[in-house]
Amino acid sequence: MVEIKVVMKNLDSGKDKIQKICDALRKETLEPAKQEAREIVENAHLQAAEILKEAQNKAQKIVAEANKEIEEKKRVCQSSLQLSCRQAVEQLKQKIEQQLFNKQLAEFVAKEMSDPKLIAHLINSLVRSIEQQGWGEEFNAVIPKDISAHTINALLVSQILHKLEKESVTIGDFAGGVQIRLKDKQMTIDVSDAVIKDLIAQFIRRDFRNLVFNM
Repeated sequence: MVEIKVVMKNLDSGKDKIQKICDALRKETLEPAKQEAREIVENAHLQAAEILKEAQNKAQKIVAEANKEIEEKKRVCQSSLQLSCRQAVEQLKQKIEQQLFNKQLAEFVAKEMSDPKLIAHLINSLVRSIEQQGWGEEFNAVIPKDISAHTINALLVSQILHKLEKESVTIGDFAGGVQIRLKDKQMTIDVSDAVIKDLIAQFIRRDFRNLVFNM
């Protein structure tokens, strides 16, 4: 019996030693390993959160820059479109003005100033004014290309007609009005239709634009 008790006591003592060894192993190896594992996991979570945050920030920055670039391109496009529209409208206005206003004004002035009586009256009045200024006595009166010189000569005052070179008017290359050339002063008094049209246009072009374009 004594031997059995000794054996049992030795067994219990061995179990205690094994338990102590296991506890020591668990304490020195397993628990530090678990702690390290927890730290690794926690660090991984922290790193993942940081990476995710950084990725979100980068994504937001990329989106913001993209939106900014889109807005800038949109602004440039709108500005370009507005400028193109203004240029197109202005070009259309100019085209309408040239084809409607300038053409009709030119036709109107040329028609009114191609009246032989008006042309003769202009010559008589201009030559008298030149004489009053004492500018000379040698004149050359130029009339529109489609008017007969004989017709105008017949309407001029004889005193004025005798003062003209060769006692006759000459034919020019304009449609209406008259030009008086002073030979001694090398000067031309131009009252042709083109000059009168430009003079009238300066005063009524704005009224025409206001009427047609409601500016």
